[in-house]
Amino acid sequence: MSVVSLALFKKHVRADDFADDDVYLEHLLETAEVSVVTATNRTMGELTGGNGGVLPLPLQHAVMMLAAHWYNQRESVAGVQMHEVPDSLQALIKPYRKLGN
Repeated sequence: MSVVSLALFKKHVRADDFADDDVYLEHLLETAEVSVVTATNRTMGELTGGNGGVLPLPLQHAVMMLAAHWYNQRESVAGVQMHEVPDSLQALIKPYRKLGN
């Protein structure tokens, strides 16, 4: 189960009025969570330990943003050129990134 609730994520991607994609949305959340935690170069325990067992809100939002991107762009190529929103995802993750061992 992801750190982001399915109900909140469904509102984020404007899919809160149907349940057909629920299993897929949960999969995206779980995969995005692993990706965000991995990007910090820390363990989930390190990230949640000082925060009452909860992933910090900026990282929860990063999980939602990444999963939403994957939901809206389901293939590895696009018919149009896409541009990253400057500093959005990395601005949420970077403060939690461990730089060394």
